[in-house]
Amino acid sequence: MIGVLSSALLTALSMPGMFWGGLIWVALIPLLLDLQKGGLWKGTLKAFFFAYAYLMICHYWVLPVLSINVPEVLSSFPPFVGVLSFFLMGVLMAFSFLGFGFLYKLYAHKFSESLVLSSLFTASLFTLFDWLRSLGQLGFTGGSLADAFTNQKGLLQLSSFGGPYLLVFLVVFVNAMLAYAIKHWRKYKALFIFTTLSMIFALNMLIENFLPVPLDNPLYDKNIAAIQTNIPQSLKYNESPQEVYKIIEKTLEKVPEGSFVVLPEASFLYDIRKSFIGSKLHELSKERNLTLLIGFPTAEDGEKYNQLRLLGPDGFSEEFYAKMKPTPFAEFLPYPKLFGLFKFMRFLDFFSPGETPTVFEVGDQRIGAQICFDSYYTEVTRDLVNAGSYVILISTNDGWFSFRTGLVQHLSKAVLRAVENRRYVIQVSNTGISAVVDPYGRVLKRLPTASEWQADYVIGDFHYLPRADRSFYTEHGDWFVYVLIAIAFLMIVGGLFL
Repeated sequence: MIGVLSSALLTALSMPGMFWGGLIWVALIPLLLDLQKGGLWKGTLKAFFFAYAYLMICHYWVLPVLSINVPEVLSSFPPFVGVLSFFLMGVLMAFSFLGFGFLYKLYAHKFSESLVLSSLFTASLFTLFDWLRSLGQLGFTGGSLADAFTNQKGLLQLSSFGGPYLLVFLVVFVNAMLAYAIKHWRKYKALFIFTTLSMIFALNMLIENFLPVPLDNPLYDKNIAAIQTNIPQSLKYNESPQEVYKIIEKTLEKVPEGSFVVLPEASFLYDIRKSFIGSKLHELSKERNLTLLIGFPTAEDGEKYNQLRLLGPDGFSEEFYAKMKPTPFAEFLPYPKLFGLFKFMRFLDFFSPGETPTVFEVGDQRIGAQICFDSYYTEVTRDLVNAGSYVILISTNDGWFSFRTGLVQHLSKAVLRAVENRRYVIQVSNTGISAVVDPYGRVLKRLPTASEWQADYVIGDFHYLPRADRSFYTEHGDWFVYVLIAIAFLMIVGGLFL
């Protein structure tokens, strides 16, 4: 198990906000060497324990959210229940890797005579089960090996062609080759490892040097006033909404007249359309000719939504964007017959998932907005771009996170989505991180977080260039996954006769 735990630690340290993404190219070697020892069930459990350990380590910042922050603010469950929920969360995230370990132990030895076939089988199988953990009501993509590329901007560009699972495949393929050389070669293994890693890092730097330079074009440049409120969750959930309104009112009085203003997710925790606060915001938007994109929960046709809606001089818009991927247990109850006992974990209310990739039109801007962890799911951003958005906005409330690692990991998804779809992505968050990312994954501007600058709010003047083109990945989605399904199927069938 030493190899399993070593790989888990190295993989976790390669995630954004941890240590260094370059570790990912060797992180899996101890695991793959260890998997070749022992029988079928032992190998199956090793794969699961690897995934469980690395996902728990890289998501350590969720533990204080569930065990301290939420219980203190909402008083909905005691701290020990939050601790237990954290460790159960790891089981759900790592569960699919039982399948990887099982099939690997059954068939990997059939390709042990070939460096290429052995690496191809391992990489295809691992990638497929990593993809499977993103599906269904419990699907989650946090801790994907692709996240390690956020600071490897050269190789990250491949995701505009094959998406994040092409990156995952490349990582596992390289690790599998290096593990094969260590186990099977007596000579030249050190030279092979050094040469392979040198080529990877050299290629990454070469591509980075040829990326287009970010340019300002006054003729096409668009501007968004991003308001990062630094409102504690205790104030948001337990104090009068008038206190929140006072902070937002101050910010709106300081943005230039005629601005398009984006506020964080759930700026208010109730439907403000027919309230005193809604009326005051409407008056302010008329006085200063402001258009606001603001989040608050609503009930539409019997369904409750965590949504974003425009508010301008003419009032609230009829169209809205509802969060496509509500957070399991916090915002909706997955598989109620199985997890009915966990309904006490909801934060504000249970919401229905949105069904329409709404694109807001503000003047000549076409804005694809999404909410919070929607950015963890590639299909949400692709649907918005395919629906005609020229820029992607992520409105989120990251005020629950006590550790900067959680903020960095959330922003890393904006970096991935930007490159995959060749769009500027703007994230606006309560307490931060609020930033603008260009279509090549570079963070062009970032506002200080609440811990970096003690203020009730920060106003960001974010600029972007609208883009109407679509990348290969935007148009064709996870085509690479289906290629891997075919490869894995053919190799398994072929392995039956070897």
